[in-house]
Amino acid sequence: MKKWPSFIRQSLSTKLSLWLVAFVAVILVAALFVMFIYARRAVKAEALAKSEAALDGMMQSIDNRLSEVEVAANNTYWRVERSIDNPVELQHITRKMMEENPSVVGCAVALDPVLWKGKGTQTMFCSYRAKDSIGVSDRFGEKPYTEQDWYVRPMATCQTEWSDPTIEPIRAGYPIMGYSIPLRKNGRVVGIFVTAISLEWLSRVVEEARPFPNTHCQLLSKNGDFIIHQDSTRLYDGNILKQLESYPDEASKALAHSMLNGESGCMSVNIYGTDSYVFYKPYKNTGWSIDVVCPKSEVFATYNRLQNYVVLIIVGSLLLLLVYCFHIIHLLMKPIRYLDRSAQRLASGHFDEPIADSLRKDEIGGLQRSFRAMQCSLSNYLSEIHQHSDVLQEQTKALKKAREKARKADRLKSSFIHNMTDQLVAPVNEIASAVSVIREHNNNLEQIDVTQLTTGIADNTAKVTSLLDQIIEVSVNRTAVDNETTVPNT
Repeated sequence: MKKWPSFIRQSLSTKLSLWLVAFVAVILVAALFVMFIYARRAVKAEALAKSEAALDGMMQSIDNRLSEVEVAANNTYWRVERSIDNPVELQHITRKMMEENPSVVGCAVALDPVLWKGKGTQTMFCSYRAKDSIGVSDRFGEKPYTEQDWYVRPMATCQTEWSDPTIEPIRAGYPIMGYSIPLRKNGRVVGIFVTAISLEWLSRVVEEARPFPNTHCQLLSKNGDFIIHQDSTRLYDGNILKQLESYPDEASKALAHSMLNGESGCMSVNIYGTDSYVFYKPYKNTGWSIDVVCPKSEVFATYNRLQNYVVLIIVGSLLLLLVYCFHIIHLLMKPIRYLDRSAQRLASGHFDEPIADSLRKDEIGGLQRSFRAMQCSLSNYLSEIHQHSDVLQEQTKALKKAREKARKADRLKSSFIHNMTDQLVAPVNEIASAVSVIREHNNNLEQIDVTQLTTGIADNTAKVTSLLDQIIEVSVNRTAVDNETTVPNT
């Protein structure tokens, strides 16, 4: 089995498919990147607007709940002032207040002990909501009520106001806060009528208005004490600034100081290890500050899910596109693969193997037809070459035979000429000798001697002439043989 890199390098259809899918992927990623940028901005703007609206809704919800307590207290206030000299009636009024208002966890009438000194031993009339019943008490907390915030401040300002949170035993140690109304007699403040609610109850009421499942609200007093917090245990920790001393985060500290300064706005803060957007506003004229904490994971939850779905769809689509492109290109490349195999066959010497004709009208069909015509031309040309080769081989064989005959004739001629040459030597020497004798002894020779010498010269000359005639005859025959063995050009 081929390895993938080698297979990709050797497969044109795979490379074309991958290049096409890569190009489409780049276009899609670029388009989706731009889309997601604008989508994230839109989602963020929508979520922040929703959170800001939720903040206003929570403020309204808190205001409605506190207004319910304020209305109930104000409706009862006139009865308290009318019965301020009747201790039994004061105790009855506080109990009646508890029975008619389930959200109230404590109600008390606290008279000025200085003004009422000598008029009675009891100056505190308190009712509180126990686990299964309503109890009464002449105390409101561990320390004297004259030292408690809900009493001290209204007595000093002579104004109706909500007190800061406190932890009192009337609710088994749960944090509470009270709505204090100054009691007047003859135009003078003589005591305080207070109606207390549980901060846990108020927190549950506010949490119902959350814009996201993990969104929560925090309400701080002007001193930084938690009035509302998503974690009820934080209500016992006291002040937010004290908590931040052990949490070295500058953004959280800046947020806390901004809220305590009565400012409004939005900040990105890490709250207890969670990156969040925090919207905050001052609450009415109480000096409190309220905020909504929206984790970024919640703000962009829909966006992140959409992003994941889109990524999965894109990956799946690209895989399907890759398979589809590979299949289509594989089919389109089938004639080219056929031509490649045919070319390999031609390269290995199978020139007579026919190439099928193509019915396609596109470039690939034209290429296959051209390749088929080339193969036919090559086949015809090679056939002619083979024919000429056969003729040349026959001519070569004839030339070889003629060459052997010529060589044999040359050998015979050389032998004959050598023999004749040897035979010419004796007559020529005798003729030369006779001529030399005649030239040197011409005057001393007798007629008989001259006759013998001339006769000898004539005889030797005849021999030489006969030998030369034979040589000429052999030469003429050789030429005829050469003419017979000559092969005509083709």
